[in-house]
Amino acid sequence: MLDLSVVVAVYNEDPRNLLRLLERLWKVISAENLSYEVIFVNDGSREEACKALRQIADEVDYVKLIELSRNFGQQAAISAGIDHADGRAVINIDSDLQDPPELIPAMVAKWREGYDVVYAQRSTRRDRVSKRFSAYLFYRLLGSVSSVKIPWDTGDYRLIDRKVINELRALPEKTRFLRGLIPWLGFKQIGIPIDRDAREVGESAYTLRKLLSLALDGLLSFSLMPLFAVSVVGAVFVALSVLFGALALFAPNLLQLNMAGLIATVAFFGGVQILCVGCVAAYIAKAAEEIRARPTYIVSERLGLGFARTEEEPQPASSNVAVSSARAVKTGSR
Repeated sequence: MLDLSVVVAVYNEDPRNLLRLLERLWKVISAENLSYEVIFVNDGSREEACKALRQIADEVDYVKLIELSRNFGQQAAISAGIDHADGRAVINIDSDLQDPPELIPAMVAKWREGYDVVYAQRSTRRDRVSKRFSAYLFYRLLGSVSSVKIPWDTGDYRLIDRKVINELRALPEKTRFLRGLIPWLGFKQIGIPIDRDAREVGESAYTLRKLLSLALDGLLSFSLMPLFAVSVVGAVFVALSVLFGALALFAPNLLQLNMAGLIATVAFFGGVQILCVGCVAAYIAKAAEEIRARPTYIVSERLGLGFARTEEEPQPASSNVAVSSARAVKTGSR
C-alpha cells in the first residue's frame, strides 16, 4: 500500500498552478522517502484546465485523474478523490497553492506520533478584506451554534489516516460538509498553525454564492439552533399577543395606533412568520435531498498512469518525470 494519497480538487485552475503544485509536492514528499500518488479531481473545468490535467495524467506515473460528469462542488470533488485514494493516509490540498505543500512534513511527523487527523489552522491569511472578515465571522458563528466542535479558521487542508477515511466513507450523508464531518468522527486530532499565502496566479473560482452555499450546508448539517430559535420567537410573539390583548381589554386608551402604525405592526409580524417558515423549509429541503439519495458525484472517466501501476509498492517518483511533464504542459497551454 502507498504511504500517502494527495487529493487535489480542480475547478478552472490556471495550468501554471497545477504544475507548481506538482513540483512542490514532489520536493517535500520525496524528501520524506514516502511512496505516494496525486489524485486530481476535475470538477467540470473549462477546456484549458482539462487539457492540462489530461496531459499531466498521461505523462506522470503517480497521477490519477478523476473526471466528474459536471461541476458538483468542492466538497463532492474532494469526496471523489478520497474514495479513489490507496494511501495509508490521505492529504487534501487546494490547487491554488495558497496552502503551502511545505507543511506536509510537519503533518507526517504528527501522524507518525500517533495522530489520526492533522489539520492546518490558519493563523494569518493574505486574502481580500471581505473574504477574511466573512471567513472569521463564519467559523465563529458556526462554532457557537454547532453540535460538534469545529476548529476555527480551518479549511480542507489536512492529513487523514486510513482508519478515519474508512469511517468517513461509511457515513450515509450525500451532502458532505467535510470540515464538520471529520471532527464529528472523533479520533485523535491536532492542528498545525500556518500562514496562508495569497493567490499568485489566476482568479479564485469560489464565488460569494458558493461560499454562502457552503456555510448553509455547515449550518444545516451540524446545528439545530435555528429551529430552537424559531420556537423562542414563537413564544415571544405569544407573550406579546397576550400583553396587547390585556391592554386592549383593560386599557384601550393606551393602544391608539394610527393606520400607518397598524400596517407596520402587521407587516413586521408577518415578515417574522415568513422568516421562521423559511428556516423550517431550509431544513426540510436538506432532508429531502438526503431522502432522494442521489449520489454525491458522478464519475465520467478515470484516467492516468496511476490507475495502471502494478501492485508493487512504488518508490517516490523522480524529479525528472515531474519536470518533463511540466515542460510539456507549459508548451501545450501557451
